[in-house]
Amino acid sequence: MLKPKIHEQRIPISLLKDDLLKIVNKADIKAEEFEENEFLYTSSYLLSDTWRKNPAKDRTLARSWGHPMHTMASRSGSFPPALADYFINNFSKVGDLVLDPYSGKGTAPYQACLLDRVGFGVDITPEAYVLTGAKVHTIKHEEAIEYLKSIRFDISRTNIKDVHPDVKVFFSIKTLAQILVIKERLLDDLGFETKINYISGNIFHYAKTKTEQLAQYWLGIITGILHGSSSYSLSLPCSHSFSMAPNYTKNYAKKHNLKKPERNVIQCMIERSFYLQSAGIARISGKAYLGKAQELPKSWEEKFDLIVTSPPYFTAQSYAWDNWLREWLLGFDFKDVRKQTTQTASYEKYSLAMYEFLKEAYRVLKPGKRAFVIVGDVNKRSGEEKVIIRTSNVIVKEAQKTGFEIDLIINDDIPPTKRYNSSFLNTNQGLQIDRIVCLRKE
Repeated sequence: MLKPKIHEQRIPISLLKDDLLKIVNKADIKAEEFEENEFLYTSSYLLSDTWRKNPAKDRTLARSWGHPMHTMASRSGSFPPALADYFINNFSKVGDLVLDPYSGKGTAPYQACLLDRVGFGVDITPEAYVLTGAKVHTIKHEEAIEYLKSIRFDISRTNIKDVHPDVKVFFSIKTLAQILVIKERLLDDLGFETKINYISGNIFHYAKTKTEQLAQYWLGIITGILHGSSSYSLSLPCSHSFSMAPNYTKNYAKKHNLKKPERNVIQCMIERSFYLQSAGIARISGKAYLGKAQELPKSWEEKFDLIVTSPPYFTAQSYAWDNWLREWLLGFDFKDVRKQTTQTASYEKYSLAMYEFLKEAYRVLKPGKRAFVIVGDVNKRSGEEKVIIRTSNVIVKEAQKTGFEIDLIINDDIPPTKRYNSSFLNTNQGLQIDRIVCLRKE
């Protein structure tokens, strides 16, 4: 990778548009050279009224800030609600359409709805799609309870013999039997399993009817409590952020005498829903789609006022494997899901995937509007040498090909305890820094 050159002298700040100058002081901008081009950059700590200066919005305290609905599920590689709030507040207005084509657990789309914008989320992985939809549809707790009461769950006929042994590692027989019945009925109402095929590539879905949206809401709830260590988590005590390896979990549980809890699954779901809606719900309903960032609907031509997204970081994350147990819940094999994701150690393949995504982002964005793309520097081994790859350089290079203007790059240091899988890494491993690439469509 080419090493960027840093220039202390200022370059013409007139290159920045007024909307960016309202969040950054001219004196805090420097120039950086990459492949014979100069780009402006600054630090997230230097932005006006940044989430980094406000202790209540700092990434290290992110769990204590924001709407409870944001805590529906923990998912590795997610940016904090405060970051989404910052860019949505500063670069869109009430009623605008905000898109995240890599929506993950739905942070940006839901924050957009909370701010009276219409949040759109697209993701290729089932659990991300379900979580996004569970948040952005305006489902009230009371109507969700009525729907749940209308369903007859016959656990007496449940057969857990055919369940994969890896799944059985995590749950008691009683709890697993309930999960099987509940998931089967909810998936039937969502119409999920019968319409989606990750092997053939037939991957597009959205919840049209109220019944489908209610089913998606409860699937999001149960996805969020499927594993973890809280009083309503359905599994034996383990990570909430990602699905742990079954053999490791089995051995660790035996060594530490961890027990599989016997839960009343419906009651756990209801209690969790009550907490998530304890601060009310968004007034504006958003939309969630299962699909590819590289293949957005043709009807979305110049539809959106803002894009805030974080595509997969080159080589750093394995979303399908990290969520293998959640994929099982939703009726899919993580190996099939992985084939459709942007998980690769090939620089060329990753660059192509980012080009296709950015080409679509450019197409669906209105002229004069912005896209903020959050990506991180990652460590990669090359023989005995550790190489740090700036994923933002890939975004810059591919974005230019699609027609985007690159106006600013915001460097955002990641505290060691908040890095990807930080509990398993020392302070010199994992993602070191995020970079927010500020793009503009002329």
